[in-house]
Amino acid sequence: MNERPFSRVITAIIYALAGFLLWLCARPLIELTILNSQSLLVIFIVVMILMFYLRMPNWLCAIVCGMLVLHAMHHYFFYTYPILSADWLIQLGEGISQNIEYLWHGQPTEESDLFSAFLFFLLFGLILFAIRYWLQKGRLVLFTSLAVLSGVLMDTFTVYDGSKTMIGIVVCALLLLSMWKWKNFPLKNTEKKELKSGFSWIAATSSIIAVIVVLALLMPKPESRWAASSDYLSGFGLSLFQNGPFFSGNQRIGYDDDDSRLGGSIGMDQTPLFTAAISGNPGYWRVAHKDHYTGRGWSNNEPFYLPASAAKTLASNLSLYEDQTKTNKQTAVLHFSKASPAILPYSGEPMQITVPGKQLKIEQTTGQVLPIDEKRVSSEQLAYAEPVYQTSILRKATSESDPEIIREHYLQVPQDLPDRVRALGQRLTAGHTNRYDQVKAVVNYLRSSRFRYSTEQIPRPSQNQDYVDQFLFDSKVGYCDNFSTSMVVLLRSAGIPARWVKGFTSGEFQGQVQEKVNGKNMDLNQYQITNADAHSWGEVYFPGSGWVTFEPTPSFSDPSQFASASTNNDSEGSSSEQPSGSSERAQSQQDGAAQQPEKQPADHSANKDSDQKKNASANNSPGVGMNWFRIGWIALIVLLIGALAALVTRKKWLRAIYRWKIKKNPLHSTQDFRNGYRLLLRMLELNGVKRLDTETLREFATRVCHQNNGNALLLLTECYERIIYMNDNRIPSMSAERFHTLADQLIADEPNAHPQERLNKHKEK
Repeated sequence: MNERPFSRVITAIIYALAGFLLWLCARPLIELTILNSQSLLVIFIVVMILMFYLRMPNWLCAIVCGMLVLHAMHHYFFYTYPILSADWLIQLGEGISQNIEYLWHGQPTEESDLFSAFLFFLLFGLILFAIRYWLQKGRLVLFTSLAVLSGVLMDTFTVYDGSKTMIGIVVCALLLLSMWKWKNFPLKNTEKKELKSGFSWIAATSSIIAVIVVLALLMPKPESRWAASSDYLSGFGLSLFQNGPFFSGNQRIGYDDDDSRLGGSIGMDQTPLFTAAISGNPGYWRVAHKDHYTGRGWSNNEPFYLPASAAKTLASNLSLYEDQTKTNKQTAVLHFSKASPAILPYSGEPMQITVPGKQLKIEQTTGQVLPIDEKRVSSEQLAYAEPVYQTSILRKATSESDPEIIREHYLQVPQDLPDRVRALGQRLTAGHTNRYDQVKAVVNYLRSSRFRYSTEQIPRPSQNQDYVDQFLFDSKVGYCDNFSTSMVVLLRSAGIPARWVKGFTSGEFQGQVQEKVNGKNMDLNQYQITNADAHSWGEVYFPGSGWVTFEPTPSFSDPSQFASASTNNDSEGSSSEQPSGSSERAQSQQDGAAQQPEKQPADHSANKDSDQKKNASANNSPGVGMNWFRIGWIALIVLLIGALAALVTRKKWLRAIYRWKIKKNPLHSTQDFRNGYRLLLRMLELNGVKRLDTETLREFATRVCHQNNGNALLLLTECYERIIYMNDNRIPSMSAERFHTLADQLIADEPNAHPQERLNKHKEK
């Protein structure tokens, strides 16, 4: 009997446990990276493990693995294209080649999400092939050890809480080892007894595993002595694995209700959300404002809704401007895509919001407007007041005129706000005599070259670190949330009421459209707003004027219109700061001169290209040393290609090496004979003729001789057994020429049949 009872079932269980163990190790990546599809990873693992179990040829497994990698890239980055379209494959190739160019120029931090994801799935496929090799060779201790190690590293050096995952990894690893041990028990009894002993083994090992897990859960656990272990990688320049766009904790740009914990990099998302056809100037689309800063982000209070069935309710709850602010009545028509969340953005101060077939409600503390059922709507019609602020009036505002309720709600800062943040806010505003100039001083400070705008490589504040303090004094790099929150906190530290607002920028101009408004056709300018247009900014209260928008984020243009009594003397006039004409603003948006969204790939790619050209020219300029970083990357790529080529062709070059060693064997001693005989066995294994675990050397030699119609291996085996088992230290009674002749007879022709087929053929004989 050569196979264990239910051998196929046991093997299937082993492969299933191996796949599940890999899934447990890969599961943290759903939380740590932008790869937010569990089903995709599950499909990847299940398909490849099934092919390995069915012993499909390597070339077919490699093709299927490549197709799964392409399917993953289509799912995450090219889902708007038909999967059989060649367009997205061309774009994928261009994206990969562009990122290889970044590596060539020594700029690995410029790698895109697309390239990072491509490398990840490529590596994931290679790991699956490594697992196949370990399963075939029985090296499960190495596999399970690496699995446990990966869980420990994920739990220690990242923000992922791997306590439950570690339990699953350990239990699965022990079960896998237990099943493997059962499969490889020596065959001694009948099938029935073997099955009974196997069940006893599984029951015993399962009980031991259960006891180990229970004890591990019940035992006391000391507090961590390494409080900031997740920041340890930064000391080695490996912050990319925490703060890179790919490792952004599944944070993608777009609207989100939860702002309680800000920080970290964000991945790009160009998914269209809605179009806005407007009669006035393009402005920001407001969704909600927040007033309570916690040191980590903006708290989410319990919502309190009021019905918005009348214009009076809108005016009382969404009032933004006061008597001294001039306004122009404008109209907007919004159409929402299926990807849009259940929001109703508005620009300016709403006078009337109409949604066909829906009743609306207003959240009092945030000013957010929602349908009663909080479900996505298809369209929204808006009548709103567009403000034009008077800088001369804004400069007359004083703190003494602030209403008490304004100061009570919009001067709040945490009690543990670092003193240096308070001091900076007071220092920036100290040299100015009016509120407007004080606000502009803070805004100009944040928009200066001291700080850098980026959505990538953004560090997360440590556990006890203030979000604003970390940005202002440590990292000095961030995106709109960093700049807008810092502006509000700095102004509040100086005694100026301010609040944080989130929504969307004006989007991308698409042209003029006709919309029916109140039964009349109107020519409106249409803009498309995507997830990439999600944005946050600050508002400051001015007595008599109301809430005034300010833009502290570099590369964004302030949408507010400011008018002055004398444009010649006042640099803040609309002629210098913002164009005020509708057609001029629309044209500037169309020409690409208006504000940029959170991160427009086209604009930034152009900047990256120009930066690369500068770097390339700098590297090639006289007097500049060799670019060792580039040389290192080239060497690494060459090594990887060489290693892959060696892996693919390993049987050919191993055969050549073994053949050369056998021919060069002088056969001067018994040790030479033993070495030559073992090399012959390795050559036979490379040719597909492998000795079974239950076979003796003589049985194996007999089987090979029957297959090859010769007795070369049997003669060599008899000599080898005399040396090994009879301690015969004499040199075998055959010349080196005779040894080499017998060896050539064995290895001259490479068998083409599968080893199992040869074994079956031998059994039939």
